[in-house]
Amino acid sequence: MNNPNDHAAETLAETENFSAFRADEPDGETVYYLQLGRATLNFFTEEWDELLAAIPELIQAKPDDEGMYAASFDNVDIWMDKNDWTEFTQLMRDLNA
Repeated sequence: MNNPNDHAAETLAETENFSAFRADEPDGETVYYLQLGRATLNFFTEEWDELLAAIPELIQAKPDDEGMYAASFDNVDIWMDKNDWTEFTQLMRDLNA
């Protein structure tokens, strides 16, 4: 028996600690997810398209004076150290491939 709350997720890219995937929700809406360690960011299609368009800019980001990298996504900011940022930009490159 199928549970109507179950929806298949498709992995789009993944690294050791981060992943990007999409799921078609029961209402027909496609939702994209970035799982960054313990945090998960949700994107609707239009927002996801904006993220994909911003990949070249994200990859070129420079750290602040304390060595932290930052990215802003529609009402949420994330900060990462160099190791996490390197892994995050690899995920972004894989999405852009």
